[in-house]
Formats: sequence, structure tokens, C-alpha cells
Amino acid sequence: MIKCRVLVAAVVGTLFYVFISILCGRNSLWAESQLNEQKRRLSLHAANIEQIKEELMLEKVALEKDMDVIAAYARKLSYIREGEKIVKISGLAVHENQIYDPGSVLFHEDVKYFPEWFCKTVGLVFFLLAYCIMFLFDAGKGFLQRSNRQRQAFV
Repeated sequence: MIKCRVLVAAVVGTLFYVFISILCGRNSLWAESQLNEQKRRLSLHAANIEQIKEELMLEKVALEKDMDVIAAYARKLSYIREGEKIVKISGLAVHENQIYDPGSVLFHEDVKYFPEWFCKTVGLVFFLLAYCIMFLFDAGKGFLQRSNRQRQAFV
């Protein structure tokens, strides 16, 4: 019965060690969800930067090839063609060029997890707890037998 008690307690301790390691260890489900969240944020940031790049490329092509766009920018700078007259209207809001903000640099964040020593300690604690519970259960049911020397010492 003693061997069985030790084996069952070892299985219980190992089970809790594995359970804590899978849920909260270094390569756990918790760590994986944190990495997936970082990946999502980085992908969103990269998509925003890609969209800004596309807008700037379209604006560059328009400035290089479209004469109407070039003329509109020239008028903003107070250039006019021959024969045109400028009429300035006060009180209207001036439309400024959009300033593209690429955002801030995003760095990799370290993942939070329970260290390996914590997982092993939890397994050891549950091993000892299971062993003590089975020992007390066996002692209460009278399954433990004392040797003859211990019996004679008590008499």
C-alpha cells in the first residue's frame, strides 16, 4: 500500500506540474495569447503604414504627371497663369495639406509567464499534499501496520 500511495501521489504532483506548465509556463497558452495580441497590433500598424504609403505614391504620381494637380498646388502658392486674376476671399478656412503620421515605433514586448521553478514547486506541493491525505486516510482506516519493535515499545 505504501508503494501505491507514493506512486499515486507522484502522478498527482506530475499532473499538476504539467497542468500549470501548459496553462502558465514559458511556452504556455497564456504566453501564446500574448504573442498573438502583439502580432495583431504589429499587423494593424503595418497595414496603416502601407495605406499611407499607397496614398503618398498616388500623390507623387499625380504631382509628376497630372497638370491640373500641379496647377492647383501652384495656385496655393499664389502662382497664376497669364490672363488669370486672383480673387481672395477672407473668412474661409484654408485647406492645409494632410500631414501623414506614420505613428510610433512598436517594439517586441517580453511575454509574462510563471517561471519553471514555480511550476515544479506547485507539483511538489501537490505531491506532498496527496501523499499526506492518503497517509491519513490509510491511518484512519487502520491499513497501516506497525512492526513488532514499535508495538513492544508502547507496551
